[in-house]
Amino acid sequence: MLDIRFAARRRHLPSRLSRLVVALPLTVAAWVAIGIAGPDQAHATSTAPSQHDYLGTWNYDQPDRASMTNIAVISCPAASTSCRPSPPLLVPQIGNIVFSRTAGGGIVGHTDQGCTWTFKVLPASLELDSPSQYCFNHVIDSSYTITKWSVTLSGRSERETIEAISHQPTGDYEFRLDNGRRTKVVGHDWRQARTVFPGTWQYDAADPQSRVNILVTRYTGPDGQVQVVQSPQRGPVTLASGRQQTMTAQTQDGCSWTLAARGNTAELEPALQTCQTPQGTVTVRFWAIASDGRHQASVMAGVDERGGRFLLSIGSLTKRQGPWQRRALSQM
Repeated sequence: MLDIRFAARRRHLPSRLSRLVVALPLTVAAWVAIGIAGPDQAHATSTAPSQHDYLGTWNYDQPDRASMTNIAVISCPAASTSCRPSPPLLVPQIGNIVFSRTAGGGIVGHTDQGCTWTFKVLPASLELDSPSQYCFNHVIDSSYTITKWSVTLSGRSERETIEAISHQPTGDYEFRLDNGRRTKVVGHDWRQARTVFPGTWQYDAADPQSRVNILVTRYTGPDGQVQVVQSPQRGPVTLASGRQQTMTAQTQDGCSWTLAARGNTAELEPALQTCQTPQGTVTVRFWAIASDGRHQASVMAGVDERGGRFLLSIGSLTKRQGPWQRRALSQM
């Protein structure tokens, strides 16, 4: 009965309205037939990122082991004969990448650790072009081949997945980053930086199994033999706002270092700094820190007073609480 009454009403529609009712399905059919985007399709197309949207500096967000955000997993595949079986290593990803346009219409990405990667722009993502790109990373003194790197955008937020081969002295290992996230740096982004960095920070307890706060130093003898020394990284680091939107880091050996802070990331600037201590000269050639105001993840590399090349690849620090903060927590 409902269908009959509806049909009856349509027979008495004004002629102009009848033509409109007929025209509407015809218009929709025409969009489909000739491939012209309708209103919803046009909106979807307009929100797809352009090449320009990718350009600029992007910081990794704060790593989080609970959600595996920005935590890479390095492992020896079960069936592999090219690496030494060992528990998977969880490596926080911090630092930045700068995307710029190439003359050929593609995108090139320069990382803060000195590697350069080329990408092609697809309708919905940025993809490694060509696959299997190699780089020797002079910060960590190791090389890797990236076989897949996919980047998608949503405004100032970026998501990425990476698959790679990590070339180690003990063999080739699988590297996977399944939940990479970055945020675009707009201007100097100083407001966030001056909120999350200042204060005194303490290195967390070192853990040889997870490699957290394990400092690896390599000393080369007169005969060319290399001695590797592993030691826990300890002590406080005090960060204070400096001039021209920088942070000054004071370490327990009495040295001061300057880092440029942008958003949640601070990096050594200038890139090579030295400090004279009673034991000799310390050189820092790379230092990157990601902070959320409570915890820091860091990577540091340089040369110690005895000429040993050191690397802290998984640094972890917690902010010290002042007396008023401890009282507030005790009352909660």
